[in-house]
Amino acid sequence: MRPQDLLPQLPGLRVDDLAVTPDAVVVRAATTSAHASCPRCGVPSARVRSRYPRTLADRPLAGRPLRYHLTVRRFTGRTPDCPRVVFAEPLAGLAPSHARTTHDLTDAHTAIAFAAGGEGGSRLAHALAMPSRPATLLRRIRAARIEPGPPPRYVGVDDWACQKGQNDGTILIDLERGTVIDLLPGRDGEALADGLRKNPQVEVITRDRWAAYAKAATEAAPQAIQVADRWHLRKNPREAVESVLARFGPEIRAAVATPGEPVAPSPPPEVTPVPLEPAAPEPAPPSGHVSGREAKRQARRDRRGRVRTLRDQGLSIRNIAGHLGMSPKTVLRTLRQPDRPHGNLGRHGSTSVDPHRAEVEGWIARGGTNTAELYRSLRAKGCRASYDAIRRYANRRLGSSGRPGRRSASAPLSHPPPAIPSARKLSFQFACPKAKGAPEEPSFLDRVRGRVPGLDAAPTLAGELADMIRKTVTTTLSDWIARATASGVPELVSFATGLRSDEAAVSAALTGNWSNGPVEGQVNRLKVIKRSMYGRARLDLLKARVRRKT
Repeated sequence: MRPQDLLPQLPGLRVDDLAVTPDAVVVRAATTSAHASCPRCGVPSARVRSRYPRTLADRPLAGRPLRYHLTVRRFTGRTPDCPRVVFAEPLAGLAPSHARTTHDLTDAHTAIAFAAGGEGGSRLAHALAMPSRPATLLRRIRAARIEPGPPPRYVGVDDWACQKGQNDGTILIDLERGTVIDLLPGRDGEALADGLRKNPQVEVITRDRWAAYAKAATEAAPQAIQVADRWHLRKNPREAVESVLARFGPEIRAAVATPGEPVAPSPPPEVTPVPLEPAAPEPAPPSGHVSGREAKRQARRDRRGRVRTLRDQGLSIRNIAGHLGMSPKTVLRTLRQPDRPHGNLGRHGSTSVDPHRAEVEGWIARGGTNTAELYRSLRAKGCRASYDAIRRYANRRLGSSGRPGRRSASAPLSHPPPAIPSARKLSFQFACPKAKGAPEEPSFLDRVRGRVPGLDAAPTLAGELADMIRKTVTTTLSDWIARATASGVPELVSFATGLRSDEAAVSAALTGNWSNGPVEGQVNRLKVIKRSMYGRARLDLLKARVRRKT
């Protein structure tokens, strides 16, 4: 096979030379067509006016970038009234007019740009021997044509942050096909209403309970069924319980400090302790650290014994090293070491803090705990040691107990005060009792429930709404709203009032099968794409990338 056979066989193109360099594969070719057609009037012409060189980049060949050095002809037009007097012959099938890359390389750059963006795509393209600049890849995204999908019937709506805390946008999802329909500026509902008016065939709209979206869907698509987001229906009751708990901080702290016993079991009978003779304590089994340290000591002793045995047999240092797999220097060092049953473990050499040992001992005796203060004191007295050296020296003198001497077993242990749970943490325990992190002692929840007015009704109603979302109970939404309004808890009353104003969408969420979950997944994908574009994530680029099917 000739090297020319690896190149695309294009009619009207003659390969004159192929050179392989360490950096690229260079192909020299020329066009051979007898005539060319004018791009304006379409009349063919065979009158060659001149020739000019043209360079094209193509997909890599043998791991190297491929470049075409072409000799292209210019023709003179035959139509007198045509405005194009001179035109260059087109390279049909290889590259468009005025392009510097072939069709194949342009398609490859477009795929890389959609997958990795500008900066990341540029790094990937260089690694694949298809170098391109980030700006070029962004132009490929803008120039790509996205095939429009069929008219959507089931639409999901949600908001997303263009710039967090500054401006937002709206995303439209085709729930039936799982694709993005469009990205709209703002979240005031005006752009959403315009988009829904252009699609009168929409039958279902899933959304959160944002008032602007509800108004836009009602006005622009009155024929569609609106479905509220079930996740927010789970979240809002818990937030209502959290608001109730936040208003009763002193009562919660009192319940934590006072171990009430509304459902506490009866105390066990008292048992009179019988004095026993103090028995000798059994030795505790060695820990893993101690066992490992002893094993290392034994290995060193065995190695030292083998080295000295071979030396007594008359072997040379080099022969001992080869026999035991050691270096000659290690053999010499082993022979020169005196016999120590425990090695040098735990022994510290002299330090620059040793001359100031009396000052350190006095600082410890006075109950000093601030090592930085000790460091400044010793530096003022001429000590040149660093802060870390003084800290390590003081810690060795203090010992593991924090003070000199052994810790007394009869000393009373100080227990930290009980932690006061936050209203948010308690709200999960009350509104989601089956969730992870529920307290082991239900008596604590009973104590808080008895001290905080409204907690008898709020968790119960929140749990019932969760069961309605799971479709495990047959309670109607109207009955639940009526009982929440009659509970007298301001937070629940406000939440129930909001549900009543959007009762149709909430009822559809509780009884239907449509969900806003696919919309949340596309929003998460949109965030990943936006953050991977290094600040170049304008609306047109984001719209092109999220609408492309992956």
